[in-house]
Amino acid sequence: MDIETKNFVFPQYFNCVDSIRTIAALVVVISHYHHFYLSDFSARDEIPSSQSFPYSELLRPLYDFGGNAVQLFWVISGFVFMHVYAQRPTSPYQFFAARFARLYPLHFATLIFVLLLQTISINYVGHWQIYGNNDTRHFLLQLFMASNWSTLSRGLSFNGPIWSVSLEIGAYVMFFLSLGVLRKFGVLAAVPLAAACWAISIVSPSFIPLVRMSVFECAGYFYSGIILYMLFQKFYSCTAHLSAIYSLSLLASGISVLVGDQRASTVSISWCILLTAALVDLRYGNKIAKLKSVGNVSYSLYLVHVPLQMCVLLVADLFFEGNRGFAQSPFLLPIYLISSVLVSFFVYRFYELPVGRLYRNAFNRNPLRV
Repeated sequence: MDIETKNFVFPQYFNCVDSIRTIAALVVVISHYHHFYLSDFSARDEIPSSQSFPYSELLRPLYDFGGNAVQLFWVISGFVFMHVYAQRPTSPYQFFAARFARLYPLHFATLIFVLLLQTISINYVGHWQIYGNNDTRHFLLQLFMASNWSTLSRGLSFNGPIWSVSLEIGAYVMFFLSLGVLRKFGVLAAVPLAAACWAISIVSPSFIPLVRMSVFECAGYFYSGIILYMLFQKFYSCTAHLSAIYSLSLLASGISVLVGDQRASTVSISWCILLTAALVDLRYGNKIAKLKSVGNVSYSLYLVHVPLQMCVLLVADLFFEGNRGFAQSPFLLPIYLISSVLVSFFVYRFYELPVGRLYRNAFNRNPLRV
């Protein structure tokens, strides 16, 4: 790392960091390509080796390991949340109202859309598409975004990818409760909080009822993003310190991959990616403000791609005798990716943004804001 950073102004917005979320979402979209081979939600053994997927010579690592991009989401969230709330006074109502306005409208819309698709599928085709557990219990859990942080869940249901957002709700609660300590003690608080979360996720103590331990694993990644943000904020003007952090992250990623420690490798690789993006933001600042439009659609891209897959599979079942031969076509992957991206921009522009604004305005008029 030979970039000189001492004369740069600390970024007000991390547009490049935020855009990494959309790239991570796109990686998840690619990793879900195997859904096109499913003749039934339970027919996982029908999925061929990813070696036979289109463009596998180039994309096989993403087909096989792209799901790990979800952990990168969590690390980015910790980084961004600490940047936003490190100095901003906020009440519990303001914090959680903002989260609700950002996350719930699209979650609810995709939930209802998938409910419609699954109802058509089970009644006219005789099976669910991609995910099972589409019953009243799981619908109620989905309504409260509790589909995966609660032990009442029996597995993925409806719009499956929401599982990671459900876990992140728990991380938000822990973050807000620890915000005062983080502001006061910085890294000295963030490191033990991350360690405690991972320890709880591993030990799985029985004294925490109804909560899956994966919530704490998610929070561990979240706090690791907070740690990186605090280090970057402290040392952004010192090239030597940033180089040391970057080098240690690279070294840790290599060692952890060799020894097979997935948690350590995911965190260290995520740090390398985020530190690179943060340096781009530090170097170019407002010159790359247009990247904000890329980062804006990460959530919609993450939530719309599986419903699009369900539409394709349902059409194949209703009109083409359930044939899945189209999954081998070299044209399907680019059509799938382009369609997902275009729909996500459309959904963000014409639904997510205006509806979220309506919710925020309504919450701001509520006297509880004070």
